[in-house]
Amino acid sequence: MKFWTVIGGATVVALVGAGARAAARPASAAAAADFTATVLVGNLDTPWDMVWGPDGMIWVSERGGRISRVDPRSGARTTVGTVAGVYRSGEGGLMGIAIHPDFARQPYLYAMHTYEDRGSTRNKLVRMRVASGVIGAPETLFDGIRGAGIHNGSRIVVGSDGFLYLSTGDAGDGAIAQDTASINGKVLRLTLDGRPAPGNPFGNTVWSFGHRNPQGLVFHPATGVLYETEHGPSDNDEVNIIERGRNFGWPNVHGMCDESDEREFCRRHNVVEPLTTWTPTVAISGADLYLSDAIPSFRNALLATSLNGNSFWRMTLSADGRRIVNRERLLDGTYGRLRDVLVAPNGDVYICTSNRDGRGSPREGDDRIIRLSHR
Repeated sequence: MKFWTVIGGATVVALVGAGARAAARPASAAAAADFTATVLVGNLDTPWDMVWGPDGMIWVSERGGRISRVDPRSGARTTVGTVAGVYRSGEGGLMGIAIHPDFARQPYLYAMHTYEDRGSTRNKLVRMRVASGVIGAPETLFDGIRGAGIHNGSRIVVGSDGFLYLSTGDAGDGAIAQDTASINGKVLRLTLDGRPAPGNPFGNTVWSFGHRNPQGLVFHPATGVLYETEHGPSDNDEVNIIERGRNFGWPNVHGMCDESDEREFCRRHNVVEPLTTWTPTVAISGADLYLSDAIPSFRNALLATSLNGNSFWRMTLSADGRRIVNRERLLDGTYGRLRDVLVAPNGDVYICTSNRDGRGSPREGDDRIIRLSHR
């Protein structure tokens, strides 16, 4: 196995107020040099999601349908199984995964994936029982979500309330994001067996609406705040705080409520503005929170990867977690397209590349998982 070791270069954006759009400037040497990046494992096929397993391993979904376990110390990879029925097309395939919160008694792995239905592209939520380190046959819990070659969303997280939160894209049809009877362009909230969760605002599975292509979801374990990253069109990638029943504006609003027609729509529809935006877009993707002290410059930050931005983002949060007070661009162009980020219990950070997704330029050994550790 070939290992690379680098010290990440960085740019930093100082933000003034929510959603500020500031130009990047060089980061300080100290900020750039308190971590090292080492390739942990290579030769993966378009990894999409990484979760920390109850066995202390990194569980990884690959878009073609394979689920792997990777040892975070040695990089050794073992196959957990291949999800039956996955349809890989465009941005679709096997995407988000999550582990049942009471895995010891209910050893289920959840997954979102694309499938074909009578010539149409759809997405579904399935769960699989894990026994002796191998997944069983998928059981469909929630299906019929419109899919496409673009804008499938499909991140899964479990809230402290014990319910599943799923992101769905608009499948290329922006208008449906504003329809609360539609399940596309939404964050959905379901029970662990796939039913509408009690307390949902519209009497169905919809929790929030007005989303284009929500990519990352992560809960703050202390405050319960749900952060979301979302792809914009050519402008205004977003980071949002997701709130029950709220409208996030798409397609009528791109980013902040700062155009005359947007301001009126926001006023009438009580639109939530993002914490920060990127124009031009960087295709902001997976996200995780860093609450450890192991890498000092990452403390109290929302971490996120970007695809066409080819970089890793560190967004320092305010004390209450409801504002981004500075934003730094790291590993710019070092590894190519970056899809997801995972924070380990010991404070190491893992990021995965997405250079074999049809839009990247694969190098020998792609795709990879890279470990960031304190220098």
